[in-house]
Amino acid sequence: MKIIDGHTHIGKWTEVFLNYSTDVKDAVRMMKKYNIDSAVAMPANDTTNEELLNQINEQNDYKFYFCAWINPDDKYLDNFIDNNLNLIRFFKVHPSFLKKRITDDSFKKYLQIAIDNKIPVIVHCGRWQEMASYKFPIETAKKYPELKIILAHLGGDQPNLCINAAQEIKESNLKNVFLGTESVREFYFVERVVKIAGAEKVIFGSDYNLCLPATFIPIIESLNNSNSEKEMIFSGNILSLINEQ
Repeated sequence: MKIIDGHTHIGKWTEVFLNYSTDVKDAVRMMKKYNIDSAVAMPANDTTNEELLNQINEQNDYKFYFCAWINPDDKYLDNFIDNNLNLIRFFKVHPSFLKKRITDDSFKKYLQIAIDNKIPVIVHCGRWQEMASYKFPIETAKKYPELKIILAHLGGDQPNLCINAAQEIKESNLKNVFLGTESVREFYFVERVVKIAGAEKVIFGSDYNLCLPATFIPIIESLNNSNSEKEMIFSGNILSLINEQ
């Protein structure tokens, strides 16, 4: 069964994660160890987009889908996007780190770039509800129906938040919103999320380098779903988002 890790970080973190650091070679070694065919790679928060993209371009024995970290306050960001748009497959927005909701006006330009170039946007959703609630990317998805949005951590990395996010997606009948499984530890409610939202709405991710893929692959394998639905979660859904098969 083909596996794509839809949410990995490469590079160095600030003190929030004790300055932990890995490079592309580390990531390739880890992905191959667990038979992960390819991965979406985004920088850690103390690594620039350019640094990571250069590392990825220097290796040729593994397939990464580059994900640009979108910080509207980064004075180099616009030039980086202009020069590398053909290599960028995803955008990542982290409201908690940036202290900006995805609904902030400063993201409008980048959301439009994503729409125009069919780039899915991965949005961190966490427990800080005032800043990183799943409700804000869902609001954005309603405003921009052509924009594809992945709610990281199943919408909040906490059982009640994830269940509520799945329920709201179902009730809103949103075609452009998906849920990423990265770093969700409580395996027992992932099945409930899949049942509510549908396997076609769920995308496998591990949150490497902060987590190990081996921790989360068994969660998907253990679901009471058909093999074809598991394969959708492991790889089919994310490939459809970027028009690859």
